[in-house]
Amino acid sequence: MSIGIYTHYAQCDQAYLALRLADFLRDSGEPFSIYSDATPARLKTAYDNRVLCRKKIKYTEWAKKQSVIVWTHVPKTEQLTFAQRHGVFTILVPLWQDLTPPFKKSIKQADHVVALSTACRELYQSVYKFKQTSLIPFDTGLPPTKKETNVNAKKIRVFLPWFDRNARCTQAEFLARLEYLLLHMEEFYLSVAISSSKFSPAIAKFFRGIGNKTGRVDVLRNVPVPARPPLYAAHDLTIFPAECDNYGFCGLTSIACGTPVLTFAVPPQTDFIYQDTNGVAVKTQVDYDENGVPHANPDYERYIATLQTLIAEPQHIDRMSKKINYNLNARRKAFEIGWQSILRLV
Repeated sequence: MSIGIYTHYAQCDQAYLALRLADFLRDSGEPFSIYSDATPARLKTAYDNRVLCRKKIKYTEWAKKQSVIVWTHVPKTEQLTFAQRHGVFTILVPLWQDLTPPFKKSIKQADHVVALSTACRELYQSVYKFKQTSLIPFDTGLPPTKKETNVNAKKIRVFLPWFDRNARCTQAEFLARLEYLLLHMEEFYLSVAISSSKFSPAIAKFFRGIGNKTGRVDVLRNVPVPARPPLYAAHDLTIFPAECDNYGFCGLTSIACGTPVLTFAVPPQTDFIYQDTNGVAVKTQVDYDENGVPHANPDYERYIATLQTLIAEPQHIDRMSKKINYNLNARRKAFEIGWQSILRLV
């Protein structure tokens, strides 16, 4: 059996999911290949040189060589029809941030649909009535780690992962409140990791300006995917004020690396953030877009007030660090069994 992964191989959730699936299939001894809808980016992973695209092979030729194709996006109906006509089992993992009409016809045509969170499954099953939908929670594949030492109360190391658009925390209110905290709390040390985007030069300039004033802000540019887990592990707290998120890649990575997360109480974060156990999910109003996808209507005042409390009283961070790995093993087992079960259907 040959398994194809069709993705957008760039700095985005689609590619991160594809990389995790590739690791899982490699460890399971299953032959696989990765196909990108555009010229693949250089993510500095072991798979960079193995990714195929239209310049190397046509989709039709690649598809005919597969027994299964897993799409990390919603493909055209013509692509699905071609694959199914050649006996290929089709699996869609539609990331709800990327849903753009018309998507219902393609998803209904697929042999199987995978939802990555409970709210996503509810949307696909109850609202859109997609049949053959399974919930398979995302797992990072990283070995769960736990910190052995307590936080240095005079130097609270906070990490803001701004790797791609999914953070969506560019609102002026968030930046202004964060700057105020940095200027008035000398124990607050911030690292900001920024990947290339049309917003990144302005964001980098903003944080470098605060760094020049305080000497406590470190701006990191274009961190390779394999180098990111050590960044999470090197900090005491990760702040991820996501208004919308696909499957919790940043939060789950942080938790696996032993670092608690401060985020908003919006799906999918509510699936894996256990309050005051491995993180803090700040309550806020939740709205829904035209596709039914939940978005936080962020209460930045409450969010920054919670961050201020955690920095002023770091014993809360220490307590969470001791329970940080809660439920990670069960989540990994659900990921592995879920994908094994679907692939047995072929």
